[in-house]
Order: sequence, then C-alpha cells, then structure tokens
Amino acid sequence: MATNTIPSVQAEKRDRLGSRYAARQRKLGRLPGVIYGHQKDPLHVSMDREEVVHILHARAHLMEVVVDAKSEPCLVKSVQWDHLGSKIIHIDLARVDLTERVRVHVDLEFTGEAIGLKQAGAILEHPLNSLEIECLATQIPQSVIVDVHNLDVDQFLTVKELVLPEGVKAIAGPDTIVVAVHVVSEEPEPTAAVAEGATAGTEPEVIGRPAKEEGEEDAKPKK
Repeated sequence: MATNTIPSVQAEKRDRLGSRYAARQRKLGRLPGVIYGHQKDPLHVSMDREEVVHILHARAHLMEVVVDAKSEPCLVKSVQWDHLGSKIIHIDLARVDLTERVRVHVDLEFTGEAIGLKQAGAILEHPLNSLEIECLATQIPQSVIVDVHNLDVDQFLTVKELVLPEGVKAIAGPDTIVVAVHVVSEEPEPTAAVAEGATAGTEPEVIGRPAKEEGEEDAKPKK
C-alpha cells in the first residue's frame, strides 16, 4: 500500500465516556473508538460509521485519522460487533510510524478449483482463513492469494509455499498446512439391532448454557 493511497477519516473527540453515551453516538450514525500507543495518552473519538465500514470492507488495515486538523496514521487493531455479529459498535486503533514493521492478520483468498475435487467424496479443507504477517505499515496487502487449482487428492499447501508480496513475512511456521484436499469416507449405516437399541434408551441430556447478556463498554486501551 503506497502512502498516498492510505484512506483518511475525520474523527471528533469524545468527552463523555460510557456505554450510555456510546449508544447515543451510534444512534447518530457515529462509531465510537479509541486511539492509543506510541507512549501517548489514549484518545477517545467518534467517526462516521458508514465511512469506517466502507474502509474496512476494502480490507484496509491502515488509515489516516484526522482530529482537530491533525492527522496521524493508525492501524486497525480490533473491532467490536453487536450480539448478532452484524454491526460494528466500536473500533480500536493503534498509532503507527509508517517506517516501522507491524504484525497484522490478513485474509487468505483461495482461487482456482482443485483438480482433486473431481473425485467423488473429495473436499477442500483450509484450517486457516487468515494469516499473521509482518511487514512495513505501508506494505500491508489486502489479502494473500492462495492458488489451489493444482491440488490433487491427499495433497496440501503449506505456509512456505505461499507467494507473499516483497517485504512480507509470515509468522506461522513454514510447515503449517494452509489448505488440503481429502476424500471423506462414508460411514456405514447402523444395523437394525443397533438402531433399535439406540431408541430404546433414555433421551440424551441437553447440555447448554444460558445466553450471556451483552454489556456494552468501551474497549480499554492496551498498554
């Protein structure tokens, strides 16, 4: 990512903190957040929610945050979602120097159709959906492309086989499996005697836990 392509967002300081005031901000279309790091005091801000969501949908990890006409580059550290997982309600941003190396997780983007999937019962498994990388703040890729079209049954790709952009280093071990093609064997159907015995027993105990009530609190800055 070149420096001149870093998206910019306007932010306003938040003087009042707490879940009640944060909820008021959200009703106004604002997204509460906090900026921290680089041995400076945390700064609580609010930004236009739709503008931030647009930036995040573009898979940007870095943004210029403008507060009181002063701009500073910030790294997206974490986002907090509502209890339905459908709406962002808070964002954590870390101040960053554009010349320093940072660690972030980027999405893995799988392309192609594995030749092994032509076999009956074959499936594509990818234990990793994202990859932790280290690179300059200005070199964070939107995603890492994983080409799977040459994969046959019982073949796999590891981290060391990924094609990473120049200057980008994977943190996971080189032999970590990223994607593999396997054949799933069908389990034999239970015999009549086994099936009858299963229905004759007592009903299974349902184990669960009550839903946790959401308590909306502003994310505390990391030290």
